[in-house]
Amino acid sequence: MANRPGEVRDAIIEFMTGHRGDAHVQDITEAVNKKLGRDVPGSSVRSYLNLNTPGTFARTARGRYKLASKR
Repeated sequence: MANRPGEVRDAIIEFMTGHRGDAHVQDITEAVNKKLGRDVPGSSVRSYLNLNTPGTFARTARGRYKLASKR
C-alpha cells in the first residue's frame, strides 16, 4: 500500500515534536510504523529526513536527528 502524500512527514514531525533531544532513525521509523499501523520502509523515513536536513531537521550524529531550531 502506497503512502498518502504527507503521511510519513506528519508522523515523523509528530514523533519528533513530542520527543526530547535527538532520536536514532530506527526509533523514528518504529514510531512512524506504530502511528500508521503498518510497516513503512526505513528508506522512506531516511529519505524524508535527508531531504529536509538542514531546514526542518538537524543531523546530530550518524543516524541521529532532531527538529531544527527556529530562529
